[in-house]
Amino acid sequence: MTPQNKGIFYVVLGTLLFSSKAIVVKILYQYGIGPLELQTLRMLIVLPFYIGILLWVVKKSGWGQFTTKELIACMIAGIACYHTASYLDLKGLLYISAGLERIILFCYPAIAMLFGWLILDEKPSRKLWLALTLSYVGIVLFFIADLSFGGEQLLLGSMLVFVASILTAWYMVANQIYSRKIGSQRFICFAMIAASISLLIHSFLAGTEGLTTLSYQEYTGAAIIAIFCTLIPSFMVSAGVKVIGASKAGIVGTVGPLMTIVFSNLLLDEPLGWMHLVGVFLVILGMRQLKNT
Repeated sequence: MTPQNKGIFYVVLGTLLFSSKAIVVKILYQYGIGPLELQTLRMLIVLPFYIGILLWVVKKSGWGQFTTKELIACMIAGIACYHTASYLDLKGLLYISAGLERIILFCYPAIAMLFGWLILDEKPSRKLWLALTLSYVGIVLFFIADLSFGGEQLLLGSMLVFVASILTAWYMVANQIYSRKIGSQRFICFAMIAASISLLIHSFLAGTEGLTTLSYQEYTGAAIIAIFCTLIPSFMVSAGVKVIGASKAGIVGTVGPLMTIVFSNLLLDEPLGWMHLVGVFLVILGMRQLKNT
């Protein structure tokens, strides 16, 4: 397997794990847990893992060479994505379906491409634009199909998730910049530790209570989100972005909403009509265009 294909594989698998989070969250909301409580549990569970992994990396290969400015940039990117964006995303899921949430959140490839163009001087190729166009026509079809099933606060939920997509795009570009400078493992550990600490401060100031009185299902769901929808895919996506770049990773990641739509239909009885299926075809076509870019 070539490095390019390996990078795409990491991003696809990591994205699929990330995307399953929305379905688990919607199921957990049925038990009564709130967004901040769920996010707090998630970060409490993953924080020791990231600290342990960072210590292992340091023991194995040292701290590496990075400036204080680079360290702060990694921490800010982590807080923006895994604290602020994740919390806004969980809030948005209170008002919209898992499928629609995933579609809106995956507006970030276009934003990541714009950031990459402006910040990294990565001028998109013609095939990359074609791949992006085909993928997003498919995503728009998903969006339109889901609009007819929206609730009273559809616009609020959609806006919250869209802001989360902007912050996610920023994180993807920062990932590309600093993973290549200090290593993907160091970058993700610095980012996640900073996000965990800032989220715990947020939770403390907000007066989150009742974390010790939740049900077995809520603790289990939070652990699944922490390990399989956060910890493992964060390293996979970071490693993939390091190889193929933020713009391509964003387009490859459009496979995420498709799988979310399918599983949300099977597990949550959310709608799946002909417009969704046409969208699937267009996104797959866009992915094929990406292969030779």
